[in-house]
Amino acid sequence: MTAEDLRTALNQRVVSFYYVKKDGTLREAIGTTMLSAIPTSGHPAGVRQSSPRVVPYWDFTRQAWRSLQVTTQVFLKP
Repeated sequence: MTAEDLRTALNQRVVSFYYVKKDGTLREAIGTTMLSAIPTSGHPAGVRQSSPRVVPYWDFTRQAWRSLQVTTQVFLKP
C-alpha cells in the first residue's frame, strides 16, 4: 500500500493495518484521520500542515497521534 493510498483510506474510515518499524519489527495499528471517529480530547487545537514525508493518524490503541514515514512498508489487515 502506498502512502497516498493510506492517507486516502485514513480520511475515509478507521483502518486496521500493519507497518514495519525502523527496527524491522511489525506493528499492528488501528487508526484514522476522521475527526468524527476521534475522541474530542484528541482533536487538534489548531491547524498545522504536516510534512509531506509523513502520514499522520490517530492511533486508537495508544490514544494519541502518531505518524509514519512515507517510505515505511504498510499492509492492510485482512
